[in-house]
Amino acid sequence: MKKIIIKSVIIVLVFSACNFSKSINKDLVTGATSKGDGLSCNDISIQINGKIEKRNTFTFGENVNFVFNNISGFKQENGKAYPEISMLVIKKENQMVLSQLNLLNLIEGTNLSPLQLRANLIINFPYQNNEKYEVKITIWDTKGDGKFTYNMPFTIKGNENLKIKATAISYQSIFLWNENKSHMIFDNKMNAKEKYALVLEGIDGLKVENGKVFPELSLMLTDAKGNIIIANKNLYSNLPNGLDATKLTTGQIPIVLTFNDGEFFNPYHLNVVLKDTKSDKSLIIETELEIE
Repeated sequence: MKKIIIKSVIIVLVFSACNFSKSINKDLVTGATSKGDGLSCNDISIQINGKIEKRNTFTFGENVNFVFNNISGFKQENGKAYPEISMLVIKKENQMVLSQLNLLNLIEGTNLSPLQLRANLIINFPYQNNEKYEVKITIWDTKGDGKFTYNMPFTIKGNENLKIKATAISYQSIFLWNENKSHMIFDNKMNAKEKYALVLEGIDGLKVENGKVFPELSLMLTDAKGNIIIANKNLYSNLPNGLDATKLTTGQIPIVLTFNDGEFFNPYHLNVVLKDTKSDKSLIIETELEIE
């Protein structure tokens, strides 16, 4: 099956029996509703990190594909169909956080068959205040009046393997990152031959003095036998004059994790502590790692 990739949408186009009737369907598991008006699709699935699942609570950083199979009803010109697709993400307070319009722009149309549309969504929206979102996907026929809509509410959570205790310090997100493969990891399993990072993003709440903050960041990694693998009392010891407060709140703190070959005694315990040296504010992150 051929694929055309444009921006964040993958399209694989189809031709099947047309059904011009109007239809409304609701998925009782995810709360998703779909409505066909001239276009129909009775096979919709959700792929999360490459696996088909049926849920609408996502972990921050997950890669979600909404897959529409066997869409029918497109008007043809010279044996070609001219579909278009858009995707919006709305915060429940009616605040638009993502707008992707006219993603395909297939001026010359397509005669690929069968038809399959994939709308790709990376889950990278704020979630600290239990925000509620809704994704709205619209597929329409640029040569006819047919339209198909799909709306699904969703929520976001952090990596549940990361135990986080914040005392008057806020953050946008905290996650584990595989630097070799350039993607987040969610199961805390690591390959000793690859490079990882614990990333702290959007840190705020430290006391500001003349535009500067004075954090102390410690790192400790021990194995199941209590052996110290990595230890650093203050990763910011080389910044006695402080750090620009704006850079801390708008940027990231990557804490690099690398491992040596040898015998591994799992699980490993990672403890990271961010302290404000000008107050009693702190952020503690702990997790168990499996290293192979």
